[in-house]
Amino acid sequence: MAESALIYLAPGAFSQHQAEGLDTAAVLYQTVAGEPPQRTTLGEALRHQDGAGANLVITSAEALLTQVALSRKQARHLQRVLPYLLEEQLLDAPEQLWFATGKPEQGNYPVVVINRVDLDALLALCHEAGVRPTALKVDADLLAPETPVLINVPERGALILERDQALVADGEQRDALMALHEDEERPFTRIEDDQTLCDRLRAGLAAERGVEVLQGAYAPRQTRRAGPSPWDPWKPVMGLAAAVFLIALAAIWAQQWRYQQAADQAFADAAQLYQSLFPGDRATSGLRRQFEARLARLGAGEAGGSTLFAVLPAVATTLSGSEVEPKRIQFDQRDGSLVLDLGAKEYDQVEKLQTALQQKGVRATIANYRNGASGVTARVKVEQAG
Repeated sequence: MAESALIYLAPGAFSQHQAEGLDTAAVLYQTVAGEPPQRTTLGEALRHQDGAGANLVITSAEALLTQVALSRKQARHLQRVLPYLLEEQLLDAPEQLWFATGKPEQGNYPVVVINRVDLDALLALCHEAGVRPTALKVDADLLAPETPVLINVPERGALILERDQALVADGEQRDALMALHEDEERPFTRIEDDQTLCDRLRAGLAAERGVEVLQGAYAPRQTRRAGPSPWDPWKPVMGLAAAVFLIALAAIWAQQWRYQQAADQAFADAAQLYQSLFPGDRATSGLRRQFEARLARLGAGEAGGSTLFAVLPAVATTLSGSEVEPKRIQFDQRDGSLVLDLGAKEYDQVEKLQTALQQKGVRATIANYRNGASGVTARVKVEQAG
């Protein structure tokens, strides 16, 4: 498998080139490992690729690198809760951002947040040039194991203290920040030229470090291989199988039509029988349910009881001995469900309440929840067990 090219966008590529176009953004372009990188524009680098794949790397100036701590159960709803967990760190509205997550370490999930408009513009340029992005990562993510890192390359100056502590600054600002850390035990990893910088980024890509931005809806699609398809010898057999399938489908349709005719006749006979048993009622399409309801009324009268009073005692006794605080209780007569809006210090307390209700013989479901500064707010739906 041929090695993909490396395209490393300069700091501020998204913000500084909105007027001129993203294709004019400065990049470091390296076709294969070991080759001297070229300083060119994004548009020229993509055209030079001529439809081949490429690894894209952006700087920490174009993305927010952070992490969130979640339990395994909370992580099931990671994509829904990320905008709320990172609300204080975001400058744009959550719907304008793309959230990418990596593999957790001891309950901590690494996160990369990038503007959707910028991401779509970058991928659109790749699509126009016929280039398939094989990866899109952030330089601070790829160089994180070597921190603290000083990138002292013209037009690329950056200081990466930790994965989520990176700064693109001029020489004086970098020197001032380095002076604050000169007593640390870990010495700075210095990168002084384009070749070394590209080699370090390629090493990070090869080791699969960092969070892959192209995931979920942005995951790269597999392209078809050139040359004859391995299915070519089987095409005649597949054609014959398709013809047999169509004939069988036609036979099944004819059989279904005959069954439908018989079913319509059976329904007409049943409706006639129902009208003879209950002359005052009109038989409808829901004849089975109508007949069952009529039998239930005849056998049990109107003393069937209310679902509300069936589930309310279990809810009352469970809430009285629980650590959660009820905010609102609402009964939906249409489906016989009781909706509880609750407040709790921790999510586990809501789960304990759910378990206690189920032990009382009712069905309890946590409809949604949200973590806040003062604790957790949740909605629990309680129904009579079937």
